[in-house]
Amino acid sequence: MVGGSGILVNTGILYLLTGYVLGAGLYMVAAVIGLEAAIISNFVLNERWTFRDLTESVGVFERMLKFHVSRVAGSIMSLAILYLFTELGIFYLFSNLVGIFAGTLVNYLTSRLWVWRKN
Repeated sequence: MVGGSGILVNTGILYLLTGYVLGAGLYMVAAVIGLEAAIISNFVLNERWTFRDLTESVGVFERMLKFHVSRVAGSIMSLAILYLFTELGIFYLFSNLVGIFAGTLVNYLTSRLWVWRKN
């Protein structure tokens, strides 16, 4: 559920910013904004739902910082795939979805093993 909502936030913002605000030439800027919005949304949902039983070991701001750091590899992968596929002529929203799925496993593992791990 959390991942699905993140996909909707990321893709929705990418679509709206690219199609109506920034323009197609700035799809990577829109992608970074959409990605950050999804990261924040996913953190809040994970904090309140997925890992709520593991939130007592460290403070919320430390977990949020860890969550953001844990997203670096997945984000780089996602954005690289978006750029590569789009520049090869694949529709940017499809490229974005492929990139999201490529980074999902890394993101989940870093969350479970580092951000919300039991001490």
